Amino acid sequence: MFTYSNHLGLYAEKIWLTGEQLGNLPQAFTHVSLINAAINLDYQLDTAPAKTPSGTSTEQPAAERLGSRI
Repeated sequence: MFTYSNHLGLYAEKIWLTGEQLGNLPQAFTHVSLINAAINLDYQLDTAPAKTPSGTSTEQPAAERLGSRI
């Protein structure tokens, strides 16, 4: 996603097939979604369950632990 930002790191409302940015700039929803994805990824990596030697998880799946946060 970072490759589609402009030289200031901002995103437009639309991105054409060639990578050209179209529409309103900057687009807040795109920025909020990117930040939210980074926060959720960080949380998932920090709370990943420990694996047993057989490769099975010792906890419930992350989606069940997070509930409505996903």
